[in-house]
Amino acid sequence: MYVTPARRAQKAVEAVIKGILIASSTVAILTTVGIVASLLFESLRFFGEVPLTDFLFGLEWSPQTAMRADQVGSSGSFGAIPLFAGTLLISAIALIIATPIGLFAAIYLAEYAHVSVRNWVKPILEILAGIPTVVYGFFAALVVAPWLRGGGESIGLDVSSESALAAGLVMGVMIIPLISSLSDDVINAVPQTMRDGSFGLGATKSETIRNVVLPAALPGIMGGLLLAASRAIGETMIVVMAAGLASNLTANPLQAVTTVTVQIVTLLTGDQEFDSAKTLAAFALGLMLFFTTLVLNVVALHIVKKYREQYE
Repeated sequence: MYVTPARRAQKAVEAVIKGILIASSTVAILTTVGIVASLLFESLRFFGEVPLTDFLFGLEWSPQTAMRADQVGSSGSFGAIPLFAGTLLISAIALIIATPIGLFAAIYLAEYAHVSVRNWVKPILEILAGIPTVVYGFFAALVVAPWLRGGGESIGLDVSSESALAAGLVMGVMIIPLISSLSDDVINAVPQTMRDGSFGLGATKSETIRNVVLPAALPGIMGGLLLAASRAIGETMIVVMAAGLASNLTANPLQAVTTVTVQIVTLLTGDQEFDSAKTLAAFALGLMLFFTTLVLNVVALHIVKKYREQYE
């Protein structure tokens, strides 16, 4: 009744669906453009008050500005190097913890585990990815940090109650499922013929994994690690609750440090005036964080794309 040579319902339905898909894509693109534009516009206002070189290369972060012209301390320090250093320190600790555990778990699940064991272990492991980050933050602040402080005191070490090590350890636990899941998928994507060829030459299973499977899967594994790194750099709740607010320029993981995300939360908490350098600094930090994670994601996706082109 509805499909006749004069009434091509199929083409009409396809046109409607195509229009919906185009509209959805346009909304996503415009949303991204709007986010970037808002960050860029407010950041340019900030750099109009604070030189870009002082922000990128300054060694002191103290964003305290006066509300009145005659108030003491009318100028703040907006050197972001301590924030970048703290962010990289905590992220490095997280990756040092998560990379071997996640990679070894992926190798076990992909190469050694029985199917029934894999069907149970992998979902349990990935439950960690579903835990809210605020729960990880509570765990870091109430369990890990006191335990590290007490352990340090027992051996004569001065461990801060909000150390980079505590935040990094818990963040590492959080990104283990990401590394494990991505690595597991990449290892399973390696053609079985490569394994069979290695076995045919007399190699053992461990030698095959070490000399054949892992080198073949290395581009995809590296892409997963870069995605995990971008996830760690952009993490907020764990570092807010466990890392503290002290902008210390240090490489000692036992001391308190702060990160870019912690300062963004601090600067935008409460009633703020969006015409002061103190508040606008949050947008400049957000812009730097956006570009950092964007570069990491682009590099990771490029590596994974090369891997897929090689083996699919």
